[in-house]
Amino acid sequence: MEPLKDLTFYQLSDDLVPDSKFQDFLDQPDSLKKSKTFYENLEQYFGERYIYLFNQMIDVKIDDDSKWNKFLNGYEEGVPIERLKERPYKPLKAIQINENGFTRFSIPLSKGSGFSSEDFYYDGNSIPVLLGAEYEPFYQVGDRITTKYLRKDFKLVVQGFIQSDTFVFNMNNPELYLDRYIVMPALQFNEAPQDEEDALFQKLHYLQMINGTVFSDEEPYVVRRDLEQVKTISDFPDMQMIGANSRSLDFMFSAIQLNRNLLKILAASLFVVCILSISILMMTKFQDNYRNMAIHLVSGATLNQLFFYFLSEILLMVGLPGLVVTLLYQQIIDVSLGMYILMNVTIFSAIVLISASPIYLQFRKIEISSLLKRSE
Repeated sequence: MEPLKDLTFYQLSDDLVPDSKFQDFLDQPDSLKKSKTFYENLEQYFGERYIYLFNQMIDVKIDDDSKWNKFLNGYEEGVPIERLKERPYKPLKAIQINENGFTRFSIPLSKGSGFSSEDFYYDGNSIPVLLGAEYEPFYQVGDRITTKYLRKDFKLVVQGFIQSDTFVFNMNNPELYLDRYIVMPALQFNEAPQDEEDALFQKLHYLQMINGTVFSDEEPYVVRRDLEQVKTISDFPDMQMIGANSRSLDFMFSAIQLNRNLLKILAASLFVVCILSISILMMTKFQDNYRNMAIHLVSGATLNQLFFYFLSEILLMVGLPGLVVTLLYQQIIDVSLGMYILMNVTIFSAIVLISASPIYLQFRKIEISSLLKRSE
């Protein structure tokens, strides 16, 4: 197994901004199902490549003793400690990590036991946690801690202590030392929410869990392709990948995201230009070959056969480039290929039908006897 430090990592970030868009998503009746399904598909498609490691503080019910100061969230950044200590629940530094992350980082322990697979699924009672080395003087294995995590009440059970100077990392934290941290499993919830408060908690929790990191040695376009597949099958389009492209490609994808309407107008314009170009070309050819058609009619050809000759040319002009583009798409991108082919067939059929309409009308107007007289 290749070490994480030798892999390229790509941060996932949802697009639920500004706050109004975020709130609109939360208000949707199926928002929990969408975010939960998206997380499950991330783990299924990316496997051990998907690691969720997030430093979300947790409020713990402790006294005002100064011994807790160094564990308070923001202590190293100079946050006013006395203001934090006025609260009955103090905000302590904590990280949440999924099973892939715990396994890949191989977090060493000085006491107790690490997380098992079952620990990443909430059993309705308590949450097992690991404490950083500097907590050892104040807790023992098996101690229970009263907390609020994302405003919901939980009981933590100390399962072990992490060795001193152990650190983990992600895209935002190149070295995150765990000595003063509470390490929690990134929980999954099999039970449906019991009330609106529980539903809101699970929505917020899963929306955090989908903003993880992909560690991979594959080409960036492969990672992006896999993410696009997950977005499609999860019906969750509001997600982007940071770091998966060169600067030029990042700019291109950002421009695409910000200028969808402009691109739609451009695509519609190209569609019209393509139809007009083919129609004018065929009408010009029809006029240039008008007299020659009489020779074909004398030789036994029919107007339908002549029309299908023009139609075949249009099919060739549209179909051959379409086939090439589809094959290139399959080789390079290969995301929702079936839907892409269906879309192409629909567009190409529309181009052929509309472009052939003027020629068809011209053939309907032809009087064979008059055409033969003119050729004499």
